[in-house]
Amino acid sequence: MTVFDTSAWIEYFAGSKKGLPVKDRVNSDAEIFTPSVCLAEIKLKYAKEKPELTKERLAFVLGRSAIVDLNQAIALLSADNKLKHKLYLVDSVIYSTAQFLNENLLTSDADLKGLPGVVFLN
Repeated sequence: MTVFDTSAWIEYFAGSKKGLPVKDRVNSDAEIFTPSVCLAEIKLKYAKEKPELTKERLAFVLGRSAIVDLNQAIALLSADNKLKHKLYLVDSVIYSTAQFLNENLLTSDADLKGLPGVVFLN
């Protein structure tokens, strides 16, 4: 099981070299989790850049991954991680979701690089 950050999905859709490990997981039987806040980031990105792809991309994410909603435990952990690691709140929510699930976070977000449990896409 793996938690995907918004950037992991973006690399996958771009077909980038960084996205190859993401593609491998998507094409496998691996269970994938996506924090619900990533849906907002994905929608915003494609609504600005490629509006014609927005619905298709969101439908794919929704169909291929389990969406994890923000709950009380993740919210409180997010506050702790924001302070501890000096993260943006959205990044902290995404990171904390992975911690809450006790899973690795797949990301290319430089703000998360080097944190425990983060698998960084190069």
